[in-house]
Amino acid sequence: MAVTKIPAETARQLLRPTWLRAGITTAFAFFTIIWHGNAWFVDFWDGNDLTVARFVLAGFLVLAASMIWEYAKQEATPQVLQGALAAGAAAWLVAGVVIILVGSTTPVALAAGLAFLVLGVAELYAGLKLRAEFVPARDHVLLGAIGAATGIGLIAWWGLDIHGVIGIAGMGMILSAVLLLINAAGMTHEVRRSA
Repeated sequence: MAVTKIPAETARQLLRPTWLRAGITTAFAFFTIIWHGNAWFVDFWDGNDLTVARFVLAGFLVLAASMIWEYAKQEATPQVLQGALAAGAAAWLVAGVVIILVGSTTPVALAAGLAFLVLGVAELYAGLKLRAEFVPARDHVLLGAIGAATGIGLIAWWGLDIHGVIGIAGMGMILSAVLLLINAAGMTHEVRRSA
């Protein structure tokens, strides 16, 4: 099976939002790795684990939503994917605001779970629909599946403490970060090769 390359102009347009989304997702994934199993890091917050986790999760969702929206509005992004990503970015933005406003773990888990699920299903749907005509759609299929699974995990185990919520979100975002970094590196290669 031949490998299909991303057209250079498409890669050029999508490169910045892809790298920024990858960086934001990697930073959040790194936070979740440090968060678990590191007693000093947890104790450093002096019992304010929920507050710190809420602000970090909300910040991640809002910043990533802005990069998802930037990706969606590029001319190279097909209309079906634009609509799907816009809906997902809106869900992430709303969830980020809700997470800041609520004061307990269950609403945080539900808001984040619904946001991951909405974007995941949207990316999965658009990726499957466009996979024959838009090369990056394959990455959206995988990102969508990971996001939907993360959302389902957060909703299904809504009684977790904040460490469990961050753990489930972190597992999904570690996988997403790896995929986004590979995707961004591939786009960078195509842009440089065409220069």
